[in-house]
Amino acid sequence: MPGAEIAQYGIGFFAIAGLLYVITKFLDKRKDMELTEVIENNTKAVEKVISVLQAIQLSLTRQEAKIDELLDRARR
Repeated sequence: MPGAEIAQYGIGFFAIAGLLYVITKFLDKRKDMELTEVIENNTKAVEKVISVLQAIQLSLTRQEAKIDELLDRARR
């Protein structure tokens, strides 16, 4: 019965290949989820940096206006 033994090896081979395929897909999906999380965190960080830069810009604008006002008063 060499045909039956070959068939059993074939079934075993396909079972192992199928298991490896499922594990590979699971790990790839996990990596994609980690990448998505990293992108979301980076986006939040960039938004916070932008808000801080806008606050600094607003503060500098106010300081510039005060300096201009003081210089105008000093010139009079």
